Amino acid sequence: MVRIMLAIAAVLVLSRESAGQTKALEIFKSWDMNGDGVLVISEVPENLRNLFGRNDRDNDGKITVREHILAMGRPAPVERPQTRVEEFRIRQVWGQESGGWARRVLIRKPVMVQEKLPVVIYLHGNGGQADRAITQFRNLSDVIFVCPQGYRRSWNVYGEASEAPDVEFIEEVIKYLRMRERDADMDNITLIGSSNGSGMIHRLLIEMKHKPFHKAVCLVASMIEKQYHDGTFWVSGENGLNLYDKEIRPTRGPRVLYFHGTDDRVVPYHGGNRGNVAHISAQQTAFAFARAFGYQGKIIQDGDGNILQPGVIEFSYPQANYVHFKLQGEGHGISRYREFVDTTIRELVW
Repeated sequence: MVRIMLAIAAVLVLSRESAGQTKALEIFKSWDMNGDGVLVISEVPENLRNLFGRNDRDNDGKITVREHILAMGRPAPVERPQTRVEEFRIRQVWGQESGGWARRVLIRKPVMVQEKLPVVIYLHGNGGQADRAITQFRNLSDVIFVCPQGYRRSWNVYGEASEAPDVEFIEEVIKYLRMRERDADMDNITLIGSSNGSGMIHRLLIEMKHKPFHKAVCLVASMIEKQYHDGTFWVSGENGLNLYDKEIRPTRGPRVLYFHGTDDRVVPYHGGNRGNVAHISAQQTAFAFARAFGYQGKIIQDGDGNILQPGVIEFSYPQANYVHFKLQGEGHGISRYREFVDTTIRELVW
């Protein structure tokens, strides 16, 4: 009986998909006035032309039947709430700033807030600026979106311009939000780090004993060999220096998603040097954290990943709440897979 019901359900799903494709084809033919098998923007109804660039997946100025069917299967664009940006500062003292330095933190949030909202803290890459970072991830315009500014546009991992106490800085940012931001759901905090910002999240995952965040997203950066080698995590035995001379066993972490492209030439997917800084591979990074966070099995081999869509391969360690996404052919970024990455991150945040 169960098998029969499942079969019926499958037929119903397939029927809906088939009906949807048939409807999409009918619309396509009605718009394709010259019958050449593609749509140009002048053939699309005026009220839908603002979506043309979004649906033209290969940016060739034409929409094929396949692109049209994929577009028809998408949900309607979400109306983004109006937002405002505020600023606060955290004062710190360290060797580079012996007189103290007031560090900027920007907050973007909806103008109208009717319930407590998830908190997202975004750490920019090396050379980044909070003023630009605050404009990113527009699909998260309905959360408390926080962008701290890295000292000298960097985060202190190893070899950057910054020697600032950034682990403590992020702790202080979260403390400030807990005390002052009444619209923030402090039981739902997600960190997102890109490149150097991802390296900073690795530091937080390793060095913070009591992690004040609940989810983390690492974009396009694996761990450096200083942080992990010989099957062991390492930190500095002397405060304020990046000696990485002391073994440490990280406490169990939050839920983590890690995205990395196979053609990354800045932080090589398979491991190698970023300048004079050596990185371990993306899959070694995922496995090391998975083991630290409770996974007891062997590393998932490259050929055993789960293909989610063309070019996206998932390596999931559910016991550790850690998932690595291998992005085939992507460089030091996520542009080719932006829609997938943004959607996956939003599902994590909410």
